[in-house]
Amino acid sequence: MKPASGTHPVITAVEPLLLRLPLERPISGPFGRLEARPNLLVRVTLEGGQTGLGEVWANFPPWGCQERIDIVRHVLAPFLVGQVLDDPVRLYGAMHRRLRLLANQWGAPGPVHQAVAGVDIALWDAHARLAGLPLARMLRGDGIMPARVPVYASGIAPPHVSTTIADAMHRGHCRFKIRFSFGEDTDRETIRTARALAGDRPVMADANQTMTRESFLAMAPLLKECRLEFLEEPFPVDDTQAYRAWPRDLGIPLAFGENAQGLASLEDVIGMADFVQPDITKTGGISEGLVIGRKAVAAGKKLCFHMFGGAVGLYASAHLTAAIDGAHWLEMDANPNPLFDSTLDVKPAVADGALVMPQGPGLGIALAPEAIERWG
Repeated sequence: MKPASGTHPVITAVEPLLLRLPLERPISGPFGRLEARPNLLVRVTLEGGQTGLGEVWANFPPWGCQERIDIVRHVLAPFLVGQVLDDPVRLYGAMHRRLRLLANQWGAPGPVHQAVAGVDIALWDAHARLAGLPLARMLRGDGIMPARVPVYASGIAPPHVSTTIADAMHRGHCRFKIRFSFGEDTDRETIRTARALAGDRPVMADANQTMTRESFLAMAPLLKECRLEFLEEPFPVDDTQAYRAWPRDLGIPLAFGENAQGLASLEDVIGMADFVQPDITKTGGISEGLVIGRKAVAAGKKLCFHMFGGAVGLYASAHLTAAIDGAHWLEMDANPNPLFDSTLDVKPAVADGALVMPQGPGLGIALAPEAIERWG
């Protein structure tokens, strides 16, 4: 049953918006190759014309965007239109209940979580805009709106390690995450190069699930020598035994969580990881992202929201980071990313290792007028 509207507005439209922007430098990895960056957005419209933006995970596989679009268009939009935007958390739970049986029958909980997460972000953006508050300030509830959020430069991979780090430093970054999975010799050269260029600044590495216990142990002495801040997803993330048996005596902190689905899975991650990395465009959105983030910090873990997509997801993750006292660093793509340059009315800017936060209501951002016409 839908609640009476009272003073709360009714949702009048929920639209998926797919943009594809060509890359000047393709991205290659163990999951495939991207010649263009897909950016799957959701726009929620309320009676009176207020809107909100969200982002759905859409990097890999690039041909997977359509199923997320169809979930939004054929299930979530008909379900939400006519609903009252009184409480995004209530609607988040209702969306998952609505899709539970379909996800089971389809065997596709991942796309379902991603679609719901993106819509949830858009609902929160609209909700905060209607209240005239920046989202972080609304979530905090204490009147504080941080001006900046600490970030680290991510996606640094061969053959562009040196130039990517140099460019990132020039743009204001002071923390760097490299990518492994290019062969042991190349990975060794990557970490040595990164450490030499970074000096005493933090260096992390993402193995993209490609290591075995044997290959990790072979690399471990060099990782320790290079003072690795954390190693992300060394093993396939469904190999929970490997993560539970992580050799902490080696002194290499473990990071993962971006591929967990739902609150229960992320609570398991908190029990195993040193750095907890939820991705709110993949699961949880703002509604559960806030819960799991606070739980991670309360458990003494370092909370680093994962984000390797577009600018909408980046700013949503930044607002959530800013809303959680004790949150650590936010991930930010260091590669040439047209999603940062061409989709919004503002471009993400970093100063002294921190993302400068927009101060307007909601996420504080808007689609660039020409973005849909040019890239849609």
